[in-house]
Amino acid sequence: MKIGFLITLLLTGIHFGTFAQETSEDKIFDYSETKHEFSLNIAPIIQGNYPSSLLYRQHYISINGKNVALRLGAQLGANVSSTETQNNSQGSQVVGINHQSLYVFVGKEWQKQFHPRIIGYYGADLNFGLSRSLSKINASPSNPSEIINRSHSFSIGTIGFLGMKYHFSKHFSVSAETGASLSFNSWKSDASSNNNVAVNQSNNLSLGMIPLRAIRFAFHF
Repeated sequence: MKIGFLITLLLTGIHFGTFAQETSEDKIFDYSETKHEFSLNIAPIIQGNYPSSLLYRQHYISINGKNVALRLGAQLGANVSSTETQNNSQGSQVVGINHQSLYVFVGKEWQKQFHPRIIGYYGADLNFGLSRSLSKINASPSNPSEIINRSHSFSIGTIGFLGMKYHFSKHFSVSAETGASLSFNSWKSDASSNNNVAVNQSNNLSLGMIPLRAIRFAFHF
């Protein structure tokens, strides 16, 4: 929330600062020349998290003369680790974790230019997500059986978004987005030990706000 407030304050300051300049300033960018755009969401990096997502935009003029863009984004995550703990009475125990996730979204946005350097935009994305996880706890003198936990999940949903973009130059820009999401999530897990299996499963539908969905640094070409 604090980062979202700071970014909003920054973009507002840029907005008023640039409007204070001469209105005759030439347009900094032209999407008829730089139709393609790749951007990286740096919000997770600022917050010390990962993974981050990549977004591709293709800009064009609609039939009714509106500035619009098609969007394609993806986020891929993986975590493989092995941790060994030592206990004098129980001996050593090794915990292995293997996790993968994939999140993709496609959408469309409509744009409105407010200033030679600033545009506002809004639209909607349709998103899909998959993840799976496997963890193993190796046998030890105190626990002679191996414990295996497996889980996988699937999600589908839509996100309505609203954002603002500032162009430093023809080829570089920064933008911030907020949004609201509606999603369906399905999750299932099983834990096995000594041929005993415990299964858990849940399905849920959720609606929520995303105060700071992304801070994207983009290259236009």
